[in-house]
Amino acid sequence: MTGMVRRSLVVAAVALLFAGGIRAEVGRSLKHRVWLLGGLPDEATLTALRAAGVDGLVLPVGQVELTDGASRFTLSPLPDLKPLAGWDVTALVWVEGSGKASGEPGTFAAQFAPVQRSLPGGGGLLLASRRFFPGVVEFAAGAARKMRQDVELALPAPELALHVPWGGWEAVRAVPVAFGNPPALSFPPSTLQDDLMALESLDSARLSYRVAIVVAPRATPAPGPAGASLAAIVIGETSIYRPGERGDDFLLRKPVSWGGVPVEANQTITVELVDAARYNRDLGLLLRPVRTGLDGWDTVGLPVPEPALGMSREAFLDYLQGGDPYPKPEITVEWSGPAVMTVSLANPTPHASAFARTGNWAELSFEGTEVRDVELGDFSGMEYGRPEKGVWHPTVARDATALRFYSTFLAPRAKVTGCLVTFLARPRSVTARWGLRLGDGGEVNGVPEPVPLTTR
Repeated sequence: MTGMVRRSLVVAAVALLFAGGIRAEVGRSLKHRVWLLGGLPDEATLTALRAAGVDGLVLPVGQVELTDGASRFTLSPLPDLKPLAGWDVTALVWVEGSGKASGEPGTFAAQFAPVQRSLPGGGGLLLASRRFFPGVVEFAAGAARKMRQDVELALPAPELALHVPWGGWEAVRAVPVAFGNPPALSFPPSTLQDDLMALESLDSARLSYRVAIVVAPRATPAPGPAGASLAAIVIGETSIYRPGERGDDFLLRKPVSWGGVPVEANQTITVELVDAARYNRDLGLLLRPVRTGLDGWDTVGLPVPEPALGMSREAFLDYLQGGDPYPKPEITVEWSGPAVMTVSLANPTPHASAFARTGNWAELSFEGTEVRDVELGDFSGMEYGRPEKGVWHPTVARDATALRFYSTFLAPRAKVTGCLVTFLARPRSVTARWGLRLGDGGEVNGVPEPVPLTTR
């Protein structure tokens, strides 16, 4: 039983973003690109991205180091580009430098030209610097002149807003890196308020820009190549949760396999994640009609397939195709006797809840009896209570009219089982509902649904 869903936060749905809602209000089409930081995906993924409305791809091709009067361009190994035929592909070059060092744009343009010719769709250039320094703007402008085309420049949003002039730089288009998880790519950390203020400043400056949202996760220690999920470290008694300065800290009580890499007990794993709920919140803050200079947005980092830290590729595509950015659990109740039932909570979606001690729950309300005994099974805890007008009031067992079973984390496609409830007598009625804590800080609740009283 999934039930209808009632949100506690008003968040723009992806259907509104893409089906004429915000796009129509802004009065223009906003283009969406994806940065392929992890290499070229397979043909099926490229087809799915196109079907999900992705307009272009950003492909890393190398790094340029700027000094006074010299540029050193290091080309990365390029994949077979044939699968990208028909795509609008932009080349990404990371920029390193400091101070007024502006390199030698002419040399760089000559070295970059063969790469540009090999790219489908015109081969635009996106320069990205993790820090602002005066020389990077001069270098970008010089490269634009030599190449006779506009060049994009990605910078941390708060730093970009401090330095961009009214109307923007000539031939250099701004790409502020905002929201999401910039530290995952070594951009400086910023608060949500910092990024919002930076975008307001850019709107006031009357320039065109597109925003880059980093969805890549960051974990210390880094997981191995086998893929890692929070489920590996939060289920049961595996770890102790401690809020970190940035992200979440998990002190291991048991050894774990972290993406194929063993991590011993008493070690701490720190994670910073962006899930679909947080991505949806960020898009809701970004895609506003007041942003008259906004040309579109970039998703920085194509998520990896399941298992994944944060938003998986499956969750990303599901969201872009109109799915809700959160799980829709199913509570299953089976009667093994007139007064005995088993309870399970399943998540059939690719989305996960946030980690929460009491924020993720399955609730059973009953009438005409009391609870004799409860076995938790895979649930992490439980509470007796009395729901009144949708508000949960904890109480003692003899006064309870409901049970809440908690799960610290509901992973994608997971099932929490093994819960057994024994009543003193057969209940007159039973209803079930669920609630989840989400990665954007909000909550989502299902509405109560009746449970059949028939014995299997």
